[in-house]
Amino acid sequence: MRSLVLLAFVLFVTACTSKPTQDKSSSYPLPPPSPADDVEVSIDYPSLQRFLGMEKDRDSLGFYQKPFNTCDAGFGFSRSQNCRQEFLTVIQFRLLCRDSEGTISNILSDSDLTPLGQRNIRWNLKGIQGTVQSDSDGYGQIVTSSRMPQQGQRLRLAIGNEFLYMRASEIKKVITPRPWCSQY
Repeated sequence: MRSLVLLAFVLFVTACTSKPTQDKSSSYPLPPPSPADDVEVSIDYPSLQRFLGMEKDRDSLGFYQKPFNTCDAGFGFSRSQNCRQEFLTVIQFRLLCRDSEGTISNILSDSDLTPLGQRNIRWNLKGIQGTVQSDSDGYGQIVTSSRMPQQGQRLRLAIGNEFLYMRASEIKKVITPRPWCSQY
């Protein structure tokens, strides 16, 4: 009798473990894929800048930042999907070079400085990168958006093989040494 109970128990356990399971994917339709956060979007930055009141004249050098909701803004962001807060960052700077290297003891005048005009400047700010061209007087503007504020981040500017790092919130007028003058 004991072996009969043991056999019944073994059959019961085996029957439970070998029962085919229902394929849930065929029972329920799959939801549509949600938009990925990393999808590259083409943003109309001049329009976004205007919408947020962040247009600056050329001489307003410095760092500017403003939070915005992507669905409220549009301009390349979806108005109905993947809504989130981002920060529009505008950095306006002027690059000048001096015709000397190393530490100098005299005060530089405008005649000692040459604007780095019409130069392609590569920039990198906390994983965001791009290029901007300076105008004929060495003025440049970086406009980008990110999910995190950028004011404490380091900004890298490069022309050719020359580069510099500065805090994004501290950049305004930058005077570079002689090697920058000849970089194209």
